[in-house]
Amino acid sequence: MRLPFVSFALACALVGSGSGSALAQATAATPSTDPGAALREAARTGDLAAVRRSLDAGTPVDAPARHGQTALQFAAEGGHAEVVQLLLARGADVNSRERFFGVTPLAAALGGQHRALALLLLARGARDVADAIEVALETKDEELLAAALAGGHLAHLDALAARAEAERRGMAEFAARLAAATPPRTPRPAVATGAEALAKLAGTYDVRGGGQATVAVAESGLRLARPGAAELLLRPVGDRVFETADGSAELAFGGRAGTVEYVLLNEAGVLTRMGPPAGPMQALATAAAAETAPRQRGPARPWPQFRGPGASGVADGQGVPRTWNIASGAGVRWKAPLPGLALSSPVIHGGRVFVTSATSAKGDATFRTGLYGDGTSVDDLSEHVFKLHAFDAASGRLLWEREVFRGAPTVRRHLKSSLANATPATDGERVVVLFGAVGALAAFAVDGTPLWKQDVGVLDANDPQSGSAEWGHASSPVIHDGLVFVQGDRRADSFLAAYALKDGALAWRVARDETSTWATPGVLRGPQGAELVTNGRTIRGYDPKTGAVLWTLGPNSEVVVATPVIGDGVAYVTAGYPPIRPVYAIRAGSRGDLTLPDGVRSSAAIAWSHARGGTYIPSPLLYDGHLYTLNNNGVLSCYRADDGTPLYQTRIGEAGTSFSASPIAADGALYLASETGDVFVLKAGPTPELLHKNTMDEVVMATPAASDGLLIVRTLGHVVALTEAAALAQGGK
Repeated sequence: MRLPFVSFALACALVGSGSGSALAQATAATPSTDPGAALREAARTGDLAAVRRSLDAGTPVDAPARHGQTALQFAAEGGHAEVVQLLLARGADVNSRERFFGVTPLAAALGGQHRALALLLLARGARDVADAIEVALETKDEELLAAALAGGHLAHLDALAARAEAERRGMAEFAARLAAATPPRTPRPAVATGAEALAKLAGTYDVRGGGQATVAVAESGLRLARPGAAELLLRPVGDRVFETADGSAELAFGGRAGTVEYVLLNEAGVLTRMGPPAGPMQALATAAAAETAPRQRGPARPWPQFRGPGASGVADGQGVPRTWNIASGAGVRWKAPLPGLALSSPVIHGGRVFVTSATSAKGDATFRTGLYGDGTSVDDLSEHVFKLHAFDAASGRLLWEREVFRGAPTVRRHLKSSLANATPATDGERVVVLFGAVGALAAFAVDGTPLWKQDVGVLDANDPQSGSAEWGHASSPVIHDGLVFVQGDRRADSFLAAYALKDGALAWRVARDETSTWATPGVLRGPQGAELVTNGRTIRGYDPKTGAVLWTLGPNSEVVVATPVIGDGVAYVTAGYPPIRPVYAIRAGSRGDLTLPDGVRSSAAIAWSHARGGTYIPSPLLYDGHLYTLNNNGVLSCYRADDGTPLYQTRIGEAGTSFSASPIAADGALYLASETGDVFVLKAGPTPELLHKNTMDEVVMATPAASDGLLIVRTLGHVVALTEAAALAQGGK
């Protein structure tokens, strides 16, 4: 779909969450079923000889991937000029458009900041010139502007919008050139569009800047109504593009994988941006009086893996504090610095806190928080030191640290990631760590004695299609019944494996038809025994003893991050990336294909489900009969866990606040840590109520851990132990 004067980068910003490269979001077919896979891989890596051999062997030059990506798009995005020239010489379509983002080779080159290639593609007939003009205005690039105008492909409304933008920027010469190149207004002919396709676009949309607009099916097109403005009757003139009969206004619908995530109205060059409404939001009430009574503490319970016992995120009876003050030191038991850059969470067992780190010799600490769609990789392949650290939980004293691996990684990380994202796992005697960037799985005794080490292969967690953007492995190891499970989803040759906890010997390993995922597996216990639940494009249950697949479930998002949460014989699995954002409640003991028929929300195997509402990065939380999901943008949703009834949606923090850490719960309260370091403490239950807001004064990306009177928070630079202020004053835990 051609967007009116909207670049690919702007499209990513509009959809707004951790997408990636221009070709990032579709899963490629395997080479055995896709004759063009080898050609596209060679184009992606810039292997000119392999591209030539593939073409000479008869591979179609535009052989598409699952969502229509071609070798030319991959080569353009990677900046491989010789490959681009060869593909064009062999007849590659310079205007091919993949179907997930709607990206063309020119948009891919521009997104990769490959200016020379963009100029080449424009000279060879690329027609999506609005993208190039926007970049030319942003960079004040006269040559790029001239190249974009030379082909005569600029549409009337796009030209008016570009001219208005140039004038807004005070670029008089650019505005004059655009005015001279503006073609006359020529209405495009209508195209036939089915009633079902039109109905999918109808609805209410929030207008950026305030107000709402209504889109309704009218005659063979759409009617747009807005308060204080005349109604517009629009005819379909392209793929989800509509225009008034006189050509004075255009309405374009955009979004990943055919979803509607934004709408752009161009009225004589004036752009209005709209998006689907967020849904009814319940106000987050503030507690009338601050509650400061110390938490009741029972026996110490360890926090042995990512999100604690069984990945539940629950720490009842551990005396977890609700308030603290980093600046004054109130409630701060200790604060220990950590080297390098790592986002793994801490674990706690036997009076020790274990956490990993990755330190770059280059010292590149490039990192960016917030809500954005930039999937850029940080270019740091210098020598890294990967370590496991053990701190005394009571004092913060470093007990020991062990080097797990030293060397230059072969994979990069995302701007909002690290090369040490996987959280350790412990059974109280051994601590297991996984550094996917270098394929190192290792175990140590809790006193630091090395026990064993396995090379599991580099887990290159890349964008799920092109592999041109590397994002960093994240799935954490899980210990169960004497085995260590590793979910090794990566760009190719994904697998699930089990290793013996005592000596690291491989117990079993099975292939997975998955590209990169970032979720940790969960163990679901039921009447027929345990099931290892993995999130992915296909959700699966495995026999943890053998690796045999017990059941499968789809559809699911293209990019999967959230870890399943287990409770009461049900696995709750969610994902928040297009084309669907589901929430599933899967009963233990199910077998076979559990996929629901269209329009059906439950079955004997599926207690309930929602096709929408799934969240992207933070994992869900099951607590006291309620399921909570937290999205990157701070929208917290609460459901009844037994039947999925939605109870509320509320926004945590101000607009623009972003969350990556998963929520945890303790003693009737929810803890939600934002990327900017604010920790919101809410009352658990069917109505949202804010009890406290604390700040860590540092970026927080890792999920906190809680045990034995302590809340352990890992910031970008420290491990911080928080406790009840009264207990601290008395000298206890």
